[in-house]
Amino acid sequence: MRERITNIWINVFWKSPNHLWGLKVTVSIACLLIPAELIFHNSFIGTTLALGVVAMALGETDVHPIGRIKSAAIALLLFFVSSSLVTIFLFQPVWFAVVLALMSFSLILIGGIDSRLQGVTFGAMLIIVYTMLGADGSDLKWYYQPTLLTIGAFMYSIVSITLLYFRPYRLLKEQLARSFHFLAEYIDLKANLFPSNPQSQAIIRNQLAQKNIELAQQIEACKQDLYSFSEEGNRDELPTVDHYYRKWFLLQAMQERAISSHEQYDLLSNQVRNTEILDGFGKLMREIASAVQLYAESLLTDQPYKHPISLKWTISALQTMLEAEKEEQHYFTLSLLMKNLTGLEENLREEEKTIEQIDVTVFHTRKPERNNLKRLLNPAHPRFRFAVRLTLSWLLGYGVMLYLNFGKGSWILMTSLIVFQQTYSATRLRLFHRLFGTLLGVVAGVVLTQLLPTLAGHILLMLASMYLFFFWLKQNYTIAVVFITIFVLAAFNLISNQGSAVALPRIIDTIVGGALAFLSVRFIWPNWQYKQLPGLLLNAVTKNRRYFESIYDGAITEEAYLHNRRTAYNADNALTSAWKWMRLEPRNMRRSQDRAFNLTNQNHALLSYISAFGVHKSGAYLSEKELDFCHNVSDVLRLVSEILTHKADEGEIKAYFQRAISWDEQMEEMMSDPANRRVRLISNIAHVARELLIEAKGIIET
Repeated sequence: MRERITNIWINVFWKSPNHLWGLKVTVSIACLLIPAELIFHNSFIGTTLALGVVAMALGETDVHPIGRIKSAAIALLLFFVSSSLVTIFLFQPVWFAVVLALMSFSLILIGGIDSRLQGVTFGAMLIIVYTMLGADGSDLKWYYQPTLLTIGAFMYSIVSITLLYFRPYRLLKEQLARSFHFLAEYIDLKANLFPSNPQSQAIIRNQLAQKNIELAQQIEACKQDLYSFSEEGNRDELPTVDHYYRKWFLLQAMQERAISSHEQYDLLSNQVRNTEILDGFGKLMREIASAVQLYAESLLTDQPYKHPISLKWTISALQTMLEAEKEEQHYFTLSLLMKNLTGLEENLREEEKTIEQIDVTVFHTRKPERNNLKRLLNPAHPRFRFAVRLTLSWLLGYGVMLYLNFGKGSWILMTSLIVFQQTYSATRLRLFHRLFGTLLGVVAGVVLTQLLPTLAGHILLMLASMYLFFFWLKQNYTIAVVFITIFVLAAFNLISNQGSAVALPRIIDTIVGGALAFLSVRFIWPNWQYKQLPGLLLNAVTKNRRYFESIYDGAITEEAYLHNRRTAYNADNALTSAWKWMRLEPRNMRRSQDRAFNLTNQNHALLSYISAFGVHKSGAYLSEKELDFCHNVSDVLRLVSEILTHKADEGEIKAYFQRAISWDEQMEEMMSDPANRRVRLISNIAHVARELLIEAKGIIET
């Protein structure tokens, strides 16, 4: 029995951070809500305590136990102060409007300093709205709600920090495991290219670029968490932290292999007559993706990673098939691809041996990124503009609430807070999910509250819906909204038996709050993506050039190479995100959308080819002609950057165009010489660099 319970714990909760997060919140709420009902017979106390738990859970960010304690202390103080200010001034509309504006603007701005304060201040803004929801004009003391909300937040902090005390590296493992999970999804998706046709390749490459956004963002999140351990940890923790730093570098090395492209896939599919070989490559990639997923699970469960035996058999069979193609023109490209995939497999199989070779001592002094408050006060800074937009939206929402006499109109502010994102497109997408989820949640909530009319039924519904809300929050926001809406209706039924009565007001308030957020982002300092494209492209090309040069320049240190590689991936991520959000902007603002699509694909293709070159990097193996050709390609990428900054003259552009046109003949001549072993990899980079030169010139001309 004990073994069975242990297996359930490992397979359901320990393997799934979302299940574990939901469990922590549900246990915290249950420990407060059930005693409040049984001892005090007061549903208002129980639900207010539960809302304090929710605010703290949504606002926690630190992964190190000491950092978590610090952020919890700041949050508890801020929660009490914020809630107190609301209860003191709420029934003095003019004064409250001033206090609301000052609190919202200052909290958002302070949240821009670092990730810790961003989480804490978001929780404080939730507390402001929760306090408004709970205020009913009765004779309760001003400290009543602030105390209850703070106790609820404190209860969750105890549960969360206690778990972290016994498993101090748990959250760091979760971040790394999530990164390897995204890597597995990327590899599995890329397997569909073997074999494929031009139509499906365009779709798959677009999906890969989107998937790479998630992977790159998660790798950056891991970096910040590792830096947090470097800052908060002591000397005794350094060996363990270094171990996870090495896993982070292993992840990036595997990302480079996964992203790399060794040939244009349409050419490869046409050249290889024996399609079984391409099917074999696809099968091998899927098996590697499954192995990466197993590796991610081993991080979460603290169990040793067991490398699949089937991988060895698949590699052996594929190598036998490849030997039969030795006389074919495409053999060299396929052999490099095979070397790359066996390298991925070896990264997993020989993981300990691989990571122990990496020196990470230089990262002991690294700290999480922080912004200067003076810098944030600049009206041109995105955080300042975000603070202005949300503050104005809240003031307008409060005005509507007073003018139309909405009893629980503070839901308007809640919706604006949740829906507001940095860009128009992200806000529009979040608004759709919020509205759709609310409508579904209201229907489901009304039905369920009628089916479970008893006290025990309402408590069970609240706990179950809260558990499912946190389980789905990071996976599917629409489903998460359904369950938080059910929680709200169950809570009102518990307090005043008015769950069904607040259903329609909740829908109206959600629509009004969402509309205010949408209009604010649309008309106050709108940041259309077409304005960002030249700068993002310039950054991407510059970072790709540095990454490319780091590969063939023997003077570059390994640390500089790793840095240049990561910044190139991040720049590609930013460019891809801009094109992604452009598709959701108003039609008249989708300027140069086709060109943005081309640039995004070309830049990701360039990065993929450079990654392939990097996987097989070794300056000693490059011939003199290959090195010269690398310098020529780098010069073209430099010219693209100069064109985008209007620094290139017409004569220089024409000269490089003529030089780039002659590359095909030069590459064919180099391919005939066996000494030029990497020329095929370099030729792919050259091809995309030339296309980028054409596109860059087109941007300037328009």
